Amino acid sequence: MLFGLALFVALAWSSQASLHELEAVTDARSRSRSGLLLAAEVMSALKDVETGQRGYVLTGDEHYLGPVEIGMRRLDDTFEALRAMLADRPQARLDTLWTLIDHRVALAERNIADRRAYADEDSPWRRRLEEGRDTMDRIRVRFAAIEVMLRAEIEARDRSVDALRTRASVFNFLLPLSGVALILAAWSLLQRERRRRIDAEVALIAANARLEDAVARRTAELQQALGEIEAFAHGLDRSIEDERRRLAREVHDQLGQLLTALKMMVHRALQGAPGREQDWPQIEAVLGEGIATVRRISAALRPPLLDDLGLEAALGLACRQFAERTGVSCEATLADAGRLSANQANQLYRIAQEALTNVARHAQAGRVRVDGEAVEGEYRLAVEDDGVGMAPQARSSLGLLSMRERAALAGGELRIGAGAAGGVRIEARVPLGAAGEDGG
Repeated sequence: MLFGLALFVALAWSSQASLHELEAVTDARSRSRSGLLLAAEVMSALKDVETGQRGYVLTGDEHYLGPVEIGMRRLDDTFEALRAMLADRPQARLDTLWTLIDHRVALAERNIADRRAYADEDSPWRRRLEEGRDTMDRIRVRFAAIEVMLRAEIEARDRSVDALRTRASVFNFLLPLSGVALILAAWSLLQRERRRRIDAEVALIAANARLEDAVARRTAELQQALGEIEAFAHGLDRSIEDERRRLAREVHDQLGQLLTALKMMVHRALQGAPGREQDWPQIEAVLGEGIATVRRISAALRPPLLDDLGLEAALGLACRQFAERTGVSCEATLADAGRLSANQANQLYRIAQEALTNVARHAQAGRVRVDGEAVEGEYRLAVEDDGVGMAPQARSSLGLLSMRERAALAGGELRIGAGAAGGVRIEARVPLGAAGEDGG
């Protein structure tokens, strides 16, 4: 098949090459014929100039000057066309020929001018008639040589055209013949391949049936395992949040109360100890810092505003605390946060919390914005800074992985890109409605 196809392509290429060559030879022959016609036109125009000026100088009749003017107007354009047509034939020596033509035209113009100025037998135009005749004879010889050259080219190209036509006829016979041979060979091979394919299809159908059964069973097992993993992940996340809530209450209620009671007891003890009152401000500052630390730990474990007033209030407080702690300006603008489920609000809060932590650690930013709104059936929460941007290796960090997992737990996705001011924009998108309702 490959050999037959190669043979067919070679024959087709040769046929196409013959056609192109035939076109080229035909075009060259046409150019030679056009050159003959242009040479005849130049000679005709020159003859008009010659006979017109001769008739005028011999008779003085102004009617003979009409052909002279027409011939001179035709002469320049026609000769330039001839020059362009024979530009690739230096043997034509058109520059020398044009010098003779220009000289002959100049003689005709001078003869006409002298005939108007002199009417006697000794006028200069009579002496130049013989010179003009000699020049015209030389021009005729040159045009005859050009005609011989062009006719020889035409005859040679006629022979080439005949040879090319003969070769094209051979190719036109061989191409259909090779095509028929290829079709017969292909039909024979395809019949044999068809029988083999039918046998293979029968075996393949049986194998596909077995494979589909195995894939269906495996898919069902994977879906069941995925459902169990998702349920476990949701349950684990809820358990962690419940434990954080319990620890926050324990830290706030128990440890906070103990520190407050200790503060009151130390204050009473110092009041009864002479000379120790000056230690009270320092001790009070230490105990106050401990109480503030307990409150911060409790808020970090589970911010009470998230349960009591919702995501907007919790993120507003988180931004204020972030600005106080880092010195980086932080603004939070949220709308429609009440449409989120408790789980979605919790996950979005943790995502924003992790994003702010990354800004404080790596961004070198001067300003951070937290924006949230409901758009086209989903809630979009974005944290955007104006820092130095994110290094390529940071995209696989545990913090970003944690944010992606939390977005997935809320039924949505996380998108990371460049911020408007050149920093990083982290945007979490979660669906509103049943897609995200999985309990608080």
